[in-house]
Amino acid sequence: MTDGEKREKIIAVAREMLAKGLVQGSGGNFSIRCRDGFIITPSGMDYRLLAACDLPKLSPEGTVIEGGRRPSIESPLHAGIYRRRPDVGAVIHTHSIYALAAAAMRRPLPVLSDNQAVLFGGEIPCARYAPIGTAALAENAAEALGNGFGLLLANHGALCAGATIEEAAARCEMLEIFAKIFFLTKSCGGGVCLTEEEAASEAADVAARYGQR
Repeated sequence: MTDGEKREKIIAVAREMLAKGLVQGSGGNFSIRCRDGFIITPSGMDYRLLAACDLPKLSPEGTVIEGGRRPSIESPLHAGIYRRRPDVGAVIHTHSIYALAAAAMRRPLPVLSDNQAVLFGGEIPCARYAPIGTAALAENAAEALGNGFGLLLANHGALCAGATIEEAAARCEMLEIFAKIFFLTKSCGGGVCLTEEEAASEAADVAARYGQR
């Protein structure tokens, strides 16, 4: 994709997630890696009103290299993940309700569903708390994410990554569902979690057998 096509793709996915209630107002942020850095949503702008020219391009270090808009306050968060994870092509940060509620508990989201084991490999970790938009938050998030593709940000929300922005968006949607499952089971007295061995076995088995070759 050209940079222009990536900008249009970001806007389309952001609007779709807004319609699904996974982001609210101008909250959250979306980015796609490009050859010389990454393109990200601007700070404090309504997704419904965005035009491609509103999305700045940043260097790998997070410096604006193209565009006149101020980038998302969370651009260091995205930059930190891209620097550590060459396999990641897109990053999405949301404030979806159930994920944020789980993040407020400051502990990993347990594996109550075999689908979570398949999509995230096991527990979804929670990064240590740091203020919004800070280098500390970026460092904590990259550390917690490790080689995974989703995490909770303590008292703040969730983040998912993918090879494409569609992958990252699908993971955000499923993370919200797994968080809802967690609270539903808690309200009924708790659930039975998969063991680490069960989760790993399920993930490996489905990776080998599911989908089209």
